[in-house]
Amino acid sequence: MKKEDIHVEMEDHANGVYSVRLFVPADSPDNLDKRVSIGWVNLDTNTMQALDVTRDPDHPDVLKVDGGRYKRFVSMCISDFPKSDRNCEELNVSASKNGSQIPGGVAGRTVVGKGRLQFYSAPDLSCKMNGVFIVEADSVDAYSDYGKFTSVSYLNSKSKKVVNGWVESDRLKPNGLGIATRQP
Repeated sequence: MKKEDIHVEMEDHANGVYSVRLFVPADSPDNLDKRVSIGWVNLDTNTMQALDVTRDPDHPDVLKVDGGRYKRFVSMCISDFPKSDRNCEELNVSASKNGSQIPGGVAGRTVVGKGRLQFYSAPDLSCKMNGVFIVEADSVDAYSDYGKFTSVSYLNSKSKKVVNGWVESDRLKPNGLGIATRQP
């Protein structure tokens, strides 16, 4: 089967999870809509994962995707209207409670990669904290991981203000420091 012959159709969505049908054209008397389904994928915009649910919807296979392209696709093509502040607050509380906690002794992280690293009030691209970001080589304390995001605390060395929020995990690298060992 050629990749160019595969078509997709959004079938349903709820709570940031989009169900996508993969199909190919098939002209036969048995196919009233002239299509044959070849698979189903759930696009989870909360965890930024693509899940193949064709074989077993209760135990989906996590698909490997280009993270940057996937984020751009979600933000430009399928993301819902921006979440309300209340929804972001609820997601933040839930993610903080249900995320993977990071022990304080290994909580130190350094920002890697080029450009600004955006802060979010919850682990969702629609919960952007406008004008709040950090840059390469800045250090943060990490508290928990949830999906593709990490909850962090950043102390601005100039203003001495602390910023708490979520950033994309792939831009953080453990630096071997813990919270208790860091000097103010």
